[in-house]
Parts: sequence; C-alpha cells; structure tokens
Amino acid sequence: MTIPAILAAAEIEFAANGFAAARTESIAARANVVKGLIFHYFKSKEGLYEAVLVQAYQPVSEALDESLDQNLSATDALLTFVERLLATWTEHPLSPVIFILESIQGGGEHVRKLGMPSLYSQVEVLLKNGIASGEFRQMDPGHGAINIIGLCGFYFCAANNISHIPGRSRNSLSKQSLARHTAEVIAFVKKATAPTR
Repeated sequence: MTIPAILAAAEIEFAANGFAAARTESIAARANVVKGLIFHYFKSKEGLYEAVLVQAYQPVSEALDESLDQNLSATDALLTFVERLLATWTEHPLSPVIFILESIQGGGEHVRKLGMPSLYSQVEVLLKNGIASGEFRQMDPGHGAINIIGLCGFYFCAANNISHIPGRSRNSLSKQSLARHTAEVIAFVKKATAPTR
C-alpha cells in the first residue's frame, strides 16, 4: 500500500504545484510516510515525478490502443477513443492538469525523456484514416488532433474556474457534471468531423 499511497499523494502535489515547486515533505505528510521512503522507492523527486507521469499516461495509452486494435470504422474508432479518454480522465481528473503543467513549466522534457509516444500524433492517425475513407471532412489532421484532445482535457484544467460560472454546478467534477461534459464533447467531435454535405 505504501507505493500507491505515495503516488496518489504525489499526483495531488504535482497537479497543485508542478514539478519545481512540489515538496517531498508535503507528499510524505499526505501519504502518511516518512520522507525517506519516497527516496527509498523512487530515488529522487524527479524519479517520483516521472513515475506519476507514467501512471497518468498508461490508461490513456491503453484507451488509444483499444480504439486502434478493434475492427472499427474511423468514426467509431475516434468516438470510442474520446469516450475512453474522458472515462480515464473522469477517474483521474488530475492527469490532464499534470500534463499541462509539464508542458508549461517543463517544456515537455520529462515526457520526451520517458519516450512517451505523442498522443496528438496517434489521434492524427485516426483522423487521417477517416479523411481517407471519406468518413471525416477535409481538415488539417494535426490541428484536429490538438483540438480534440484540448476539448477533452481543458475542462479538467479549468474545473475550479468553471465552478464559478453563474448557472453552472458548484462542483464541476461531480459525476453529473462530468457525464454532461462527456456527452457534449462526443456530440461536438462527431459533428465537427462529419463530412460537409
């Protein structure tokens, strides 16, 4: 139980402060362990951070693999991926925040160092397949991939701000709010990629 507790505590700390400002003392206190255990298991703060990134990316990668491995139409593959990505981030709402902070504060260096495949490039392949088959409209698939992932993930990064919008739920990460977000994103992606008549 110690390693999962440390990783869970670290996810919260890194999502709140990014890598540079995160404090191992805070992680240890939140995980209810002595600070030395963090270094015993992960060797350094950077090692712990990279373990959190890997843990955050794994279910996203699996969601994409499942979409690509099935014998689905391009539309179904894309919508299946979007649905599974949102399910993953609904279960782990801090993951998109950590990756945004990694990009903003760290320039994506840890992601590159870990050799994580580009999620954008992989979604671009789904879009290229749909354009080639005529299921999707003509578009720049690279920008399309960026827009789709942004549409899925920005909500989690802005959850605190969204909860202050008049008329919105005070808990933007409630099950009901996240179910609405998922339904709206899927509808938006389906309409945005449909061929023009």
